[in-house]
Amino acid sequence: MRLVQLLAAAGVALLISLASAQAAIVENFRLGGWNGSAFTDDQSGRFSTCVASASYKSGITLYVQVDTTYSWAIGFSAPHWNMDVGSDIPLQYRIDRGAWQSGVAKATSKDLARMQMPQGGYIITRFRRGRTLYVYDGAYNYQFRLTGTAKLMARLAKCVERNIARYGAAPGMGDVAAAPVQGGLGTNPPAKATTTPSTSANDPQLAVEATQALFNLMGSAGISGLKLIPDGQRAEDLNGLHAVAANDSRTLVAHIFPAGSYTSEEELMSLAVADSQKSCTEGSFSSGTERITEGGKQLYTSYANCETGDHQLIERIAILKRNAGGVFVYGVADTYVGEGGGAPVSPPELTDPDFYAAAAGAAQ
Repeated sequence: MRLVQLLAAAGVALLISLASAQAAIVENFRLGGWNGSAFTDDQSGRFSTCVASASYKSGITLYVQVDTTYSWAIGFSAPHWNMDVGSDIPLQYRIDRGAWQSGVAKATSKDLARMQMPQGGYIITRFRRGRTLYVYDGAYNYQFRLTGTAKLMARLAKCVERNIARYGAAPGMGDVAAAPVQGGLGTNPPAKATTTPSTSANDPQLAVEATQALFNLMGSAGISGLKLIPDGQRAEDLNGLHAVAANDSRTLVAHIFPAGSYTSEEELMSLAVADSQKSCTEGSFSSGTERITEGGKQLYTSYANCETGDHQLIERIAILKRNAGGVFVYGVADTYVGEGGGAPVSPPELTDPDFYAAAAGAAQ
């Protein structure tokens, strides 16, 4: 099919910036308006990446790529573009009404640019749940409806898992050396230089630090009966976080945002509360934020309450400074289910003061 051939060509183009080896298609799939393929590296025969694409009436195609380390990137192409291959293109992007983020796309061919995305849980959650992706290159605004992205990201993760098992894993995307800035997407004028957000979720040292902090918090708060859930085996909106522990009624998370990987604590909190509200599609929703002092430390806290029939979800977050720079983000989500579906589900009590005191003492 012509469509599959076009997708294959685009997928190979996305890989040009990663390696010089040829790529072979080992799987094709379709999900709604998205067409996807899995690629292996012909030199090693190992699986390298999964890429999906969707075409828009504007003539622009949006690509989503996930590699063997579950790092992800997005790409844009249009047949009428004429970019300088290898050039870096500073972009601003946001999802729905979220804060603008800075990124740098690389022109991997004259009509295609690829941008590495941050692995922090909030950005990928917004991409999964969002309705519209806005991109600004300094001269023109572009809009992309995010239809079916929640199912798409789950399907791409399954694509990666399945093909690693079949072919083994090639190295991940890694960082690409920056070239001089040449211009915007297509033939647009150059945008002002920006910095790329830090992609810290795959940093093993941060994952170890966050996991230890999570265990400290559980011990201090007297929380037991939770199982540590590895990345890739979690609910969709929890993949990419540094540490997650859960059971049937409670989920506890810890994540580190290093200095320079976020704009402000206010932005992180607003994204978290907005995501909670968006996921509460039925019933009533309420939320609030507060700054408190606990154990001599300043905490930025929030709660979000979603009630639907006999189901209630209460999410609480605490953000506090990290001595090594950046912030710790701790979250607890408690699910309560009434007797309508059988025996009620109710997690052991965890009061706000106990949660905040445990968060304040969990890590330095």
